[in-house]
Amino acid sequence: MSRYPRTVLGTVCVPWRDDSTLDEACFRRTITNLVTSGMPDLYIFGTAGEGYAVSESDFRRIAIVFAETMRDAGGAPPMVGVVNQSLATIIERIRFCRAAGITTFQISLPNWGTLGDTELRRFFAEVCGSFPDCRFLHYNLMRSGRLVRPHEYAELAERHPNLVATKHGGADMHQILGLMAEAPQLRHFLSEQGYYLAAPLGEPALLASLVASNPQRAHAYLRAGIDGDLPRFAELHRELCGTLLALLRAVGLGHIDGAYDKIIHKLAEPDYPLALLPPYEGGTEAAYRQYKAELEAKWPAWLPSR
Repeated sequence: MSRYPRTVLGTVCVPWRDDSTLDEACFRRTITNLVTSGMPDLYIFGTAGEGYAVSESDFRRIAIVFAETMRDAGGAPPMVGVVNQSLATIIERIRFCRAAGITTFQISLPNWGTLGDTELRRFFAEVCGSFPDCRFLHYNLMRSGRLVRPHEYAELAERHPNLVATKHGGADMHQILGLMAEAPQLRHFLSEQGYYLAAPLGEPALLASLVASNPQRAHAYLRAGIDGDLPRFAELHRELCGTLLALLRAVGLGHIDGAYDKIIHKLAEPDYPLALLPPYEGGTEAAYRQYKAELEAKWPAWLPSR
């Protein structure tokens, strides 16, 4: 029995004005549109949400606005990402959000120095143990200096009942096999490519990136994997491979995640700003127009439903 629902988990990028301050009206509108279009399970401050770059004041204000808007829109319990080099700051941010009624968090390992095995256990003990009434998803990525391995998740899950889920952007078959076999009590959110590999092996959930452009079709992809509808699953997977190549052709390689995800956001909201917080380089209007044109020509089913 997994500790977290099997659903589509989507990110909300943060729209910035020209002076790098929050465009609150656009942010609230984006959250509401995602929820009402069929993607109620949302988080902020992953890599695409620039959680690594925000100031303390921005973190607090954006977290509060996100939680308020999710409640008003009828979304799922809001999930707030906490990324920082300092464990003390991670604890402080969680404590602030907890006081505001937020109880679901996405955490990443601090990475100024790669954590050893004992340090890894200490990190989860400090975070999960300090907030037993909260739920934690661990964002597993090499930017943190190491990946948590499947057998380590199994051990951590036994120690911490409030560690409920993981998030993975890759599609490494060895890692996916291990996650499904060794830590099935955790809900493993995998991106589109990884979900295609994992669905026949266990009960993964879908981490939305490309599929965020059309929540109804995103849930169709999730459902095809759950039902074992292999022809439908393969058909949707082929389409997603096409949209991925189109996005990479338009934006190019080497950008940080938000450059791609903001272009996907812009499909539903043409006035959505593409800028990232400095010094990072966002996508361009030309890249957005190229991606949208290729979807219209080849993959129109993945454009937002009107």
